[in-house]
Amino acid sequence: MNLREHLRQLLPEILPSTPAEAIKGTELIRLVRFRLGDDYSDATLRYHFSILSYDPTSPIAKVDQGQGYYLRQRHSRSPAANGRTGLFDEIDAPVDLAHQRYARVLAIYERLGWQRGQFPFVLNGRAGMPLRADGDWEVPDVVCADWEVETGADEHPRFDETMLSLRRHLGGPEVGLTGISLKLSVSLDNYPSEFFQALSATRWTTLSEFVIAEAVADEALVDALRSLGHQFGVGIVTLGMNLEQLDDLADARTIHGMTAAEFEAVQSLLRVQRITTVSQRPILDWSTLSSLRKKYPVVGELVRWLNECLEKRLPLR
Repeated sequence: MNLREHLRQLLPEILPSTPAEAIKGTELIRLVRFRLGDDYSDATLRYHFSILSYDPTSPIAKVDQGQGYYLRQRHSRSPAANGRTGLFDEIDAPVDLAHQRYARVLAIYERLGWQRGQFPFVLNGRAGMPLRADGDWEVPDVVCADWEVETGADEHPRFDETMLSLRRHLGGPEVGLTGISLKLSVSLDNYPSEFFQALSATRWTTLSEFVIAEAVADEALVDALRSLGHQFGVGIVTLGMNLEQLDDLADARTIHGMTAAEFEAVQSLLRVQRITTVSQRPILDWSTLSSLRKKYPVVGELVRWLNECLEKRLPLR
């Protein structure tokens, strides 16, 4: 049983029945830890309290003003009666666990990219195409645009026109593009094929990154990846995640909509490790990009997004 289901069972026995008696998160953590032990961090428990409080089918509710949690009052009408379902409703159809995990990791990586000022554009699962956890040999999962930006008083990044002009005059592109291939995990059995798929899919960008969600603890595997990364100039990064912990997280759409504070709890689960640094290619492979744009609608969307950013002189989400 995962943490979410544990909390669904325990919280009705712990939470006060009215908002007036609501208890703060610190006290709720203490009471839950008394039952579950110390297997989960404070940040993980706070994250689940917050996310479950937005689910109308969960037992926990948050007070409208101030701080504190209380027991959600049950209504006779089911969530489906008004056409709504909860964030964590079970689905009768068989669940593709790897697909759900991959969607969550992709959402987390996209949030990390914007947080670090990398301006990501997710291609995997866009333009009406199904999300593919196995990736593609021609199209990367994500492309990050490296714009020269300045932050004004309103905190919204805009293009640094001076630096962009300098790039143009020196013969460089106005934007660098990093192609990212994202995998849940790799092993000694499959790392060559996974690595070369990443290299193939990102060969036309100015930088190539191979990102692995799960921690890589096997030293032989680390050495093998490091050797390939150095040989071909591919940056290799592991996010250091425990894949089973992904099953306790909200779905990808909810991760996208989290507040900064809520996403901090997710970020606390990461243990990022860089295995190799990336090597810069001098220019984009324009002929390959042009060919891919005609072949794949999603690459056409990427090109239109880049053009729109240039026209509006700011990086767009």
